[in-house]
Amino acid sequence: MKKKTAIVIAVFIAGALIGSCGMRYMGRHVFAKEDGNFRINGSTLTAYLGNDTFVSIPDYVTTIGKGAFAKNTTLQSVELPQNLEAIEYNAFSGCTALDDVVLPEAVTKVGPGAFQGCTALSVVEIGSQVNSWGSGVFNDCTALSKLILDEENLYLTYYNGALYNGDMSFLYQVLAGRQGENYVMPEEVEEIDTYAFWNMQNVKNIMLSENVTKIPSFSMSNMGSVENVVLSTNVTSLEEKAFANNNSLKQVAIYNQTTQIHEKAFSSCPNVKLLVEKNSEADNYGKAKKVAVIYEAEYPIDFIDSNVNLEEKPSKTVTVTKKQHATSKDDEKTEKEDSVEMSEDAESYEHPLDMQEEGVIGKTIIAGGNAIVLIGENNQKIYGKPAGQVTEGEAEETNTEAETAKEEGSREIAESETSEVVSEEENTEEEVAKDEQNKKETDNLTIKERQYYKQKSLTKYEISETIKEIGRLSFARSGLTAIKIPDHVKTIGYGAFYACEDLKEVTISDKVTDIETKAFADTPWLKKWLSGEESGDGSDFLVVGDGILLAYRGTGSKVEIPTHVKQIGSEAFKGHGELMEVTIPDSVTKINAEAFRDCKMLKTVKGCKGVKTIIRGAFYGTQVDEESLKSK
Repeated sequence: MKKKTAIVIAVFIAGALIGSCGMRYMGRHVFAKEDGNFRINGSTLTAYLGNDTFVSIPDYVTTIGKGAFAKNTTLQSVELPQNLEAIEYNAFSGCTALDDVVLPEAVTKVGPGAFQGCTALSVVEIGSQVNSWGSGVFNDCTALSKLILDEENLYLTYYNGALYNGDMSFLYQVLAGRQGENYVMPEEVEEIDTYAFWNMQNVKNIMLSENVTKIPSFSMSNMGSVENVVLSTNVTSLEEKAFANNNSLKQVAIYNQTTQIHEKAFSSCPNVKLLVEKNSEADNYGKAKKVAVIYEAEYPIDFIDSNVNLEEKPSKTVTVTKKQHATSKDDEKTEKEDSVEMSEDAESYEHPLDMQEEGVIGKTIIAGGNAIVLIGENNQKIYGKPAGQVTEGEAEETNTEAETAKEEGSREIAESETSEVVSEEENTEEEVAKDEQNKKETDNLTIKERQYYKQKSLTKYEISETIKEIGRLSFARSGLTAIKIPDHVKTIGYGAFYACEDLKEVTISDKVTDIETKAFADTPWLKKWLSGEESGDGSDFLVVGDGILLAYRGTGSKVEIPTHVKQIGSEAFKGHGELMEVTIPDSVTKINAEAFRDCKMLKTVKGCKGVKTIIRGAFYGTQVDEESLKSK
């Protein structure tokens, strides 16, 4: 009896000691009122199980995982830790009481749908380091009409109720609560993200930029209040469910250039009419699918009326790096119309793009620059090209000296800008000396982040023998014409050679083990290979470094990845909507982020036995269950 009693007492004491130690440990990291509510794996917060209205997340958390706070309807405010780096997919989705969010300076990534369904969310502050932004982050955030974006952020631009990538060539999202009935897309925009116009509360009329050529799947679906859409004359394709589920949609203007329209492009749009040209593809589509077509504009009067007072466009847009998959334009390039010549008959003509009219909400170039539409508070103005005016192609290039002066002091990277055009053949002694000095500055283990960013005079560069890593955006948008990655380099960082418009020759050692997202995006070298102009070894698979599948250019519905591939690189198969089945050999050990993103027909993955690591989001936008693959 005594023995049993002693054992019980011992167990009790041991339990008390363990509990005490545990409480002390938790007390160092978690506020007392939140003890037991956090589920944390390493530095990733995987779940919050409490019901407090205010939550302060432990300071050692660097990642808020997938759905960690999802559907928490009591949460009103959250204090994010200063060391936080990433907010993953659906992290705060459905937090209907959450009304404000401040992203700490260390945050670099916000995943798809991170705050979708936060219907009370009215204030969001975004720091300077966010460079990865997912689709539909603010879907159904109906109270959100404005963002506060750190002016030092190079990767994002917020303008007039919408979020874009740095140079505004890519539209992420128009805020659901954006004020005003009209949205006229800035002419810089070339691409539209999935869910870009989701559940608008006030916008009724949308006019796209003339640089937009494709309406991706779901990009203009579920638009809520939107009634009228004018596509650009350059749009060639409308993808599956591009306009799906739009009960309010009344009219979409489609031009002759649109030759590819998916049979489900307008599914569940009961009231829509297509404004088309007779015998066009859109006309034929409407008749075949029993979608009403009209041949005359029937725009409501309020399309030319607006209560939106536009903010001034952020001046940083001329110096920031471009997003990921956007087609490049030179940020220093001024609008060609600024330098047009005029005939005597057009002496008093003032180009609309130079006008500073109060209340103007947008400017759209129509028909190759021959007409420009300005939509303001009280009327619509259409300016045709005056007699004697030269065409866009004839317009003189403007000197960038003024822009350089304007941007002085805004960002360090702008200091490298020159006011004169320097050709590849005209490398001066001064430039060579500068290049040599730059090399000396990086003769350590890593070429620094943005070290040569936008240095157009840098056409040649020899990587030092000590370098093991090429940093983020280190050569982005520079004047490099060729680069050789030697054996001692192991890692090529995010966007390292992004948008190097003259980079035609790339040699990558088979010792390179990591190539991060967008490392060679928007370079002639990669573009030519993808288009088939550069055949390489004739394969549809571009494999570089130590077995890294960098890109795929095939068109088959079934794909077998070569057996010498060890990694499937970021975005390697991105956007291949035709892909339905992929076989992954045992040699592949890692599938990187967004490797198969938006392969919407992909539902079968065979093999995959050797895969040890699947970076989250590798199969985003597909029919593949990523978690089930990880459990294989």
